[in-house]
Amino acid sequence: MNPLDELDPLAAVFPEDDGLPPGGSAMAATPAPERQALGVAFLVDALLAPVFRAFEQAGVRWCLLRLPEDSSSPGGEAVALVDRSALSEARRILKANGFAPFPTWGAGPRARFVGFDPEGDRWVTLDVVTRLNYGPFSELETGAEGGCLERRRWQGGVFVLAPDDAFWTLLLHLLIDGPGAGRRSVRKLERLAVGARADGPLARLVGAYLPQGWTPEHVIDCAWERAWDALERLAPVLAAEWARRQTRPARRRGFANRVLRRIAARGLLPPARGLSVALLAPDAAAKAGLARELGRTFYLPVTYIRMSAPPRRRPRSRRLARAGFFRTLVTQWQRYLVGRRRRSRGRLVVFDHYTYDFRLPAEQLHSALARLRRLVLGRACPAPDLVVILDAPEPSRPRKGRPDVPHETLRRRYLALSQRLPDAIVVEATGQDRLRREITARIWRAYAAAPPTAWLLRLRDLSLRLSKR
Repeated sequence: MNPLDELDPLAAVFPEDDGLPPGGSAMAATPAPERQALGVAFLVDALLAPVFRAFEQAGVRWCLLRLPEDSSSPGGEAVALVDRSALSEARRILKANGFAPFPTWGAGPRARFVGFDPEGDRWVTLDVVTRLNYGPFSELETGAEGGCLERRRWQGGVFVLAPDDAFWTLLLHLLIDGPGAGRRSVRKLERLAVGARADGPLARLVGAYLPQGWTPEHVIDCAWERAWDALERLAPVLAAEWARRQTRPARRRGFANRVLRRIAARGLLPPARGLSVALLAPDAAAKAGLARELGRTFYLPVTYIRMSAPPRRRPRSRRLARAGFFRTLVTQWQRYLVGRRRRSRGRLVVFDHYTYDFRLPAEQLHSALARLRRLVLGRACPAPDLVVILDAPEPSRPRKGRPDVPHETLRRRYLALSQRLPDAIVVEATGQDRLRREITARIWRAYAAAPPTAWLLRLRDLSLRLSKR
């Protein structure tokens, strides 16, 4: 799908308590002629609707700029314009609703937040912008964000742009941000051209940069008549004149965005923070299946690390037992450090057979020295960010390891272990797809709730200072 086709400034989200008739849908609550005239794509989103309601309750001035038309498609991005003074409050609300921030180096006044919808089994991305900027490095500033927020309209349960602002913002996005890719969006421009004005604030702004022989009326006529070739030829001329007449602060911000983008492309700027999860379960097959599904569907890249080798079945002498103890201890730390390094690179690290397995009661009676070894191995490595224990009532397949221990006995031991681990969550392992959704939602909630690191806060503050100069 063309990403430009996802842009519809009149798209709306219906909150659940928006006065809809009982059992009725948002689309059914709006008359068909009005829907056809406005071309509004009404979408109900389980994650975005509470966020928008919280914006209203907190007094955040905001306006929806873009919403994916197909809510079932993964990776769709919604864009909202938020008043600059309310950005901190918007961050707090998004974090409280399970959205995690992600760095956007060189993207200008844009903050990205990602959430997971377990019911729809999809990732939702919301980009919060505080300026209406255009260009590959957000170097072309309009200064029209305040006026657009003043002229916004309440429609379908959200604030949307006024029809005139919707037309010009969509046109500038297609011409400058995505030249040559707007042929599938001419119908939207034609529909929005009905409410476009040649004497509006954005029309006057664009008119000041138009070449000789062009007027805002001419631009509206081209959109209405689907003369996209003429508009594509206009785009580089408009962008060049716009860039030439930018103020010095705007040029500095555009230069800073360009430098940050190049540095980030070389991997010199820190990526998104990662997360480490210890996966424990009496059913090894359930753990392996869940790890595979997380690696296939999780938003962050996933690294799977088995902390220890399978236990030996043959009896060993005391000398061999001591050597095995130190070998296990060294192996645990080696693999733990590998996981820490992968986590620092923005990956989800899934630890299998973590050191916590040594805290389970032994199957046989051991000497005091053997109990001491298990005590040391069970606490050898620092705690991960999260511990997930799968409560499987029945094994999914016959167990290869420890066949002498009944499954129910192992299950009770893991449940007892969960009481001694403060950060452990217990999830019933019923249904692979349902389990994966629930585990993903739990992990992402913990990821979003974790405080950012100190260096990330300093870099974010520096980026905000650069955007305000």
